[in-house]
Amino acid sequence: MQIQPSKKVVGIEHRVDLRPLTEDEIRFEIDMCIGCDRCMRACPIPMSSTVNIADLNRATISDDIAPHVARFTDECVMCGSCVPVCPVDNHRDLLMLSLKQRLGVSWDGTVDMNRVLNFLPPGWNPPLLLSRLREQPMFSDAQLVSENYLLHMVATSKILTLMPGAVAMHEGEFGREMYFILEGRFELSSRGLDGEDLPVAILRRGEYMGEQGMLTGQQRNATVRAQTAAVILEVPEQVMQRLMEIVPAVRRFFEQLNIARSIEAILRRMALFQGISTTDIHTVAAQTEVKAYERDGRLFSEGGGSTAPARESLHLLLDGFVKVARRTSPGTGRDKTDERIIAYRQGGDYFAGGLDLLGDGRAVTVTAITRTRVAEVPRSVLMSIFKRYPEVSQRFTMRLQQYRDAAAAAQTGFFDPLTHTHTELVQPISDAEARAGLRSLVSEGVIEGTEVLVIDLDKCIHCDECEEACARRHGHSRMNRKGMIVGNISIATACRQCQDPVCMLCSRAGIARLPSGEVYITESCIGCGICAERCPYDNISIMTLEEEFESGNSLNQLGDFFKKGAGKERGRKSLPMLQSAAAPGPFNMHQPLDAFGEIRKKLAIKCDLCAGYDNQACVQACPTGAAIRVQPTTFFGSTEDILRRRAH
Repeated sequence: MQIQPSKKVVGIEHRVDLRPLTEDEIRFEIDMCIGCDRCMRACPIPMSSTVNIADLNRATISDDIAPHVARFTDECVMCGSCVPVCPVDNHRDLLMLSLKQRLGVSWDGTVDMNRVLNFLPPGWNPPLLLSRLREQPMFSDAQLVSENYLLHMVATSKILTLMPGAVAMHEGEFGREMYFILEGRFELSSRGLDGEDLPVAILRRGEYMGEQGMLTGQQRNATVRAQTAAVILEVPEQVMQRLMEIVPAVRRFFEQLNIARSIEAILRRMALFQGISTTDIHTVAAQTEVKAYERDGRLFSEGGGSTAPARESLHLLLDGFVKVARRTSPGTGRDKTDERIIAYRQGGDYFAGGLDLLGDGRAVTVTAITRTRVAEVPRSVLMSIFKRYPEVSQRFTMRLQQYRDAAAAAQTGFFDPLTHTHTELVQPISDAEARAGLRSLVSEGVIEGTEVLVIDLDKCIHCDECEEACARRHGHSRMNRKGMIVGNISIATACRQCQDPVCMLCSRAGIARLPSGEVYITESCIGCGICAERCPYDNISIMTLEEEFESGNSLNQLGDFFKKGAGKERGRKSLPMLQSAAAPGPFNMHQPLDAFGEIRKKLAIKCDLCAGYDNQACVQACPTGAAIRVQPTTFFGSTEDILRRRAH
């Protein structure tokens, strides 16, 4: 049984399958409690030191809820730290869930109007502010988005007044704040091939910007500059996420917007859909179904049956990575299976009729490697497009004919007709070692990173100076030089600054990203461990403040916390990757200081690329130049580049 949909519980997206306790179970667990307060001592929330277990037990089964208990209940992030320390095996997290359900959403309560009034521009008042927010399409329905919710959103955001020429967003920067235009006009521009800004669009009052970064975590795709004096509301990602949890209609608005844009962008660059009007592209996107696949989820199979897609179907990868495989003789494939991996695909790639049109055009089996979202264009929608655009139908038919010819050739074994009809240069057979290395890079998420610490094992002398330099600078090492081995390269165990960091789903804003891309731990972190739990690559560790203080300036290395995923250094044969050195750039961005409060108990630790320093300690200290920071797709090459090269 899942959390009851009629009860609003926000901020626990990392544990969506919790089973609430029944009333009898709640009373039984409270009767079993011995009042030792171990759960409160284990709780990472700072104010837990002001709450005792007796207060919580009383509030859970009565209407006697003290204000400080109500506040603590709202701040609880359901991390589960309280559960393993209980000597009688109580489910304190589920008891907290029941209390959260009873108290409801804090945004249903009174708004601190001083926070709203103090930041209003001259001449503005709350009714005017609310009327401007109602002009936004996602806030227009007062029955779905109450006035109280909008005021709470404003109270936890910033109202900014900009002069003409002021820049609100910079293209290429990372940022997850969203902006609502309350007054004024803005120009969107994007850098052209010559480096000059090219106008893209004009935004006016009642419109919004920054939603792509908020939804995807990707870099800003345009620069936004005020054309007139303007007033905007800057809403942090955590505030928007909270509103979307409280009001599902707002979440659906942004999800549908993001999906539609992604689908349209892919369709526009596909050769099959060239010449289709913008209106029809919108129609196709609106009627397309989006499905989410977890790791190892099967998109479709080449073998026919229920998992085989219709020939008039289209699968568009919106995000994530998939492996493309084909059946081979039993025992001759990967890990002695009957599966031979022929390629890897990522967001923006597509399959038509179950055919690998970006490869050899034949039928394939496609399986998700990471969490993947796929837009599946139904057969009926495609048939409608074929009817309106005969040339599109002709292109699709040509592809299907190529498949039929290939199937016939496979039966005769005499020739491959696709060698005469391919429009793209494809090398179907690549070196087995290169493929194995590529599998590792993709399956271990290396190519999802933007800054990866790699160590050239041909140069490394195993002095550990990189880890020790990190420890000298930060008090303890945030990395472990040992990690996955690909050819002569060791992928060090350290944060890779992923393109879309799943660790950043933090309801307390304890982890954030600087505009230049560095993901760092903020002073709001309470060490609950949710970011570490969400990181698929074990690159975040949780330390108690006692460990922090005891470490001092010693050379305690965080490598002890990074055992999972660390590999033995072996193999010296170089993969076909770029051999040029990659020097780190300067990082002069200001990072908030870690001002530890006396009652803070834990803290998340991760590499932030030495944000705030002019260099990276690990790279700077390496005596042989073996340690370098690289952008994976530049250093290793794209997935197709790697498959086309051979090991030497």
